[in-house]
Amino acid sequence: MAEHGTNNENGASVDAGGWDLLIKDGLVVTDRGVFPADVAVRDERIVRVETGLSVAQAAEVVDAGGMHVFPGVIDPHVHLGIPMGWTESTDDFYSGTTAAVCGGVTTVIDFTIQAPGQDLLDSIRQRMTKARSEGVNCDFSLHANITSPSADTLSQIPDAVGMGVTGFKTFLAYPDSMVSLNTLAEIAALTKEAGGLVMVHAEMQEYIDTATQALESQGRLDSRYFFDSRPEAAEAEAIHALGRISRSLDVPFYIVHLSSASGLDAALQENRQGARLYVETCPHYLFLNVRPAMPPEPYLLVASPPLRSNRDSMYLTQALGRGAITTLGTDHCPFTRAQKMQFAHDFRKIPGGLPGVETLLPLAYHLTLNRQVELPELARMLAANAAALFGLRNKGRVQEGYDADIVLLNPAGASTILSRYMHSRTDYSPFEGFRLNGAVEKVFLRGRLVAQRHGAGMEMTAANLGRFVPGQAPIARMEVPT
Repeated sequence: MAEHGTNNENGASVDAGGWDLLIKDGLVVTDRGVFPADVAVRDERIVRVETGLSVAQAAEVVDAGGMHVFPGVIDPHVHLGIPMGWTESTDDFYSGTTAAVCGGVTTVIDFTIQAPGQDLLDSIRQRMTKARSEGVNCDFSLHANITSPSADTLSQIPDAVGMGVTGFKTFLAYPDSMVSLNTLAEIAALTKEAGGLVMVHAEMQEYIDTATQALESQGRLDSRYFFDSRPEAAEAEAIHALGRISRSLDVPFYIVHLSSASGLDAALQENRQGARLYVETCPHYLFLNVRPAMPPEPYLLVASPPLRSNRDSMYLTQALGRGAITTLGTDHCPFTRAQKMQFAHDFRKIPGGLPGVETLLPLAYHLTLNRQVELPELARMLAANAAALFGLRNKGRVQEGYDADIVLLNPAGASTILSRYMHSRTDYSPFEGFRLNGAVEKVFLRGRLVAQRHGAGMEMTAANLGRFVPGQAPIARMEVPT
């Protein structure tokens, strides 16, 4: 903890006196430990983290006795208002970020949409315009999808980084969006030189095509067969390919929404051999599965990669506990029951995606209270690691000089996930009825209370406070899980 008048690790001056907010008597959680402290906020930044601070200096005092004072969560993977085949996901920036803050997420990173032949920088500007026109209730940043990898697109990667976009997402699946391994290697080399990070949807399309054609030939198109159409081998082989590129070019990759035990084993094996693969997984791969028992409404759970077996869920949860996962994101991309149900008889047409941003922290906190994941590890996966990897320099820690993005968590509380209390514009949750230990009580964005518990749910207390947070290059070079 820095003393008064010193600088924090980002070089930001810390100061005291005339505090706007004092969070008193909580247990501060950082990626380095848990300790009792008061947190003083001035001009949107944390200026003191220590015990015994005087309430007389604060304009507002919040009693955090018995609470965990947790860093505002960074969800590195959301999709807000995107076209999907014949329809569009239901959350725009306003409703999606309402759901975010009501779940303790104070920063989301959304994705651009690059139309065929579209200028990369134009796709970034277009996404920023959409966010600002719809309204944003938490801070946000952007990743750039590269789905039209022309020479012009690749030449614009450094300029995109200059605009504050440090993550560039590519696909090894989806025929209309995928890139070849050679093109991916070229993108990775250019992105590393520019100080950014390439993200990869790691499934090999050829495996998916083979499995889908076999199901089609057998007339097995009902939604329950979707989960057989994207085999684990598609993920594992894609990750091995990434490892080979990473080693040969000394470039990092960020694997989005890893879903399987075999996929994780592939990533860890490649890292032990010298690759640099960062791994993101999602709560739905930890808490939900379709084997040995298929859920009664499988169309509601269609997302790619698909849900796997109970063994996979347990394996990934155990990996979370031992630090083998870099980040937890949600891949938040909700649809209504009607949208999902319309083509329940033909999984090829069901829009893929699940709601998740509002339940990310409650589900993850439940794991810590059940002693499956330690609190500092959770702070790393939910805040500090994403901030470091995507260059969000003043985010991700309850520490002097950082933005006062803070969540008060009640370890003695409890909550039940019920869609009627959720804030997404969908009408179901894949975690409906889950009873969780612990509860989100208050959420602060840069020192302003933006959400708090109200009865069985959360309510937003301030709107349209979100700002664009540019990523700063070069991104941190972090240790990879092994």
